[in-house]
Amino acid sequence: MKIRGILLIALLIGGAYAMIQSINDYNEKKFAELLQSADTNFQSLVFSKPQLSDSPSKTWIVDDPEQVDELLNFLQHYDVKKLKPEEIDIEDDIDQFSISLTDNNGNSMTVIITENLIIQNSMLYYKIVNDDLDMEWIARFFAENQL
Repeated sequence: MKIRGILLIALLIGGAYAMIQSINDYNEKKFAELLQSADTNFQSLVFSKPQLSDSPSKTWIVDDPEQVDELLNFLQHYDVKKLKPEEIDIEDDIDQFSISLTDNNGNSMTVIITENLIIQNSMLYYKIVNDDLDMEWIARFFAENQL
């Protein structure tokens, strides 16, 4: 009987811990915390420009570590919140300005500029919550890195 009681208490503690972790996943956090949880060292940036009128969409890659650091430092000022599955629009056409960070292991983080959205490894969606992205900074960053 004691063993059943101990197992029941352990199960309750484990369930409570899992519930608290689940709630904490959807709380606002600093972008830096998101990077710490990703535990990746990004190596390159992939810029994507949407298709305009009759011109094709444009994509280019920048491998400069200073540019990667500049983007990460810029994003440090923002807070993010993980989106729940029902908040993610799967039908969303992501033909917009975006910057993807990639590492040597295939991990990625994509910043969708016009939606203030960050997508981690094509699975985890985060919304920037404390303010819209500074479009002047983004425009300058795009222009400086355009090939």
